[in-house]
Amino acid sequence: MTKNLLRKLAPGVVIALLAAGCGSSHSNNDAGSPQQQEDAAASGSVAGLIGFAQVQIARTDDASEPRSLAGVNPPLSDVDEPAAI
Repeated sequence: MTKNLLRKLAPGVVIALLAAGCGSSHSNNDAGSPQQQEDAAASGSVAGLIGFAQVQIARTDDASEPRSLAGVNPPLSDVDEPAAI
């Protein structure tokens, strides 16, 4: 009796688990907004910070507002040599 019941319920349980995994709202939004991604990249390494600065300097849209740097925490290292800019 229980074997027949398990055989009948198993496909339904598998389908329900697969359906529960589909359409999750957290699948692609874990990385954050583009500004948060840029802040994380600039805070992660000296090379990332320099790349971020170069992109900001190269901006040509004069009508836009200055970008907030509140989320950028410059990386610190006591052993790395200063980077050439």
